[in-house]
Amino acid sequence: MSISSDYYPLSQHLNKLVEKGITQITLTFSEIEDVLKRNLPPTARKNPTWWSNSRTEKYRQCASWLDYGWEKKKVDLKGEKIEFQYMAK
Repeated sequence: MSISSDYYPLSQHLNKLVEKGITQITLTFSEIEDVLKRNLPPTARKNPTWWSNSRTEKYRQCASWLDYGWEKKKVDLKGEKIEFQYMAK
């Protein structure tokens, strides 16, 4: 994950959680936007595949958790929250 990526702050946030011993967390979309200091794109609220665990060019944002050993476990579009679990690098 490049430091210039829009999603790098999420990478850093998740990395700090691991340093504190936290290996599973549910974040609201609003909390993620606070971390990013920007709004998520509309697709993130409409399409669950935006939150996939894919490393393709189409889903570049996924590197912000995958590169740090996290995986998306559940996404709740209606409740606007996502569960991540640390799987180690």
